[in-house]
Amino acid sequence: MFANIVCATDLSPRSHAALETAVQMAFRHGALLTVLNVHEEFLDKTEMVMLRVSVAHMQEHFREIAISAKAKMAAEIASVGVDDLRVDYLLREGKAADVILKTVEAIDRKSDHPGSTLLVMGSNGRDSLKDQILGSVAERIVRHCSTPVMVIPYLMS
Repeated sequence: MFANIVCATDLSPRSHAALETAVQMAFRHGALLTVLNVHEEFLDKTEMVMLRVSVAHMQEHFREIAISAKAKMAAEIASVGVDDLRVDYLLREGKAADVILKTVEAIDRKSDHPGSTLLVMGSNGRDSLKDQILGSVAERIVRHCSTPVMVIPYLMS
């Protein structure tokens, strides 16, 4: 049914349930699992120059963040305990909702089976005034995504 399962994660404990679900779905469907992590804090060279920050130093810092994020994603996948799973890791920069939407749509367009991509992501509900006014990332994605979306709620233990 699904050839591609994309899991958007911020690598927080709140998103672990969504990643577990995505791993299990990918395993059951024999699908490619793409784990997507978006960072809003990355700056482009123009922004670094305007802020008078060392471009080389910040690029090295961002590279370290990327390496750490990929290691965390791989460790989370391994913790679920599923073998023989095809996994791609994507690290992107920008506003989370925009980047997730564009990435999922690009993956679906490039697929051998367009329309067979599922986005799995977590939601922790509206826990800030900003979320109550502007809406959450999950809410925006559900409203605008062209592929099916599975939202896994965060249940506090």
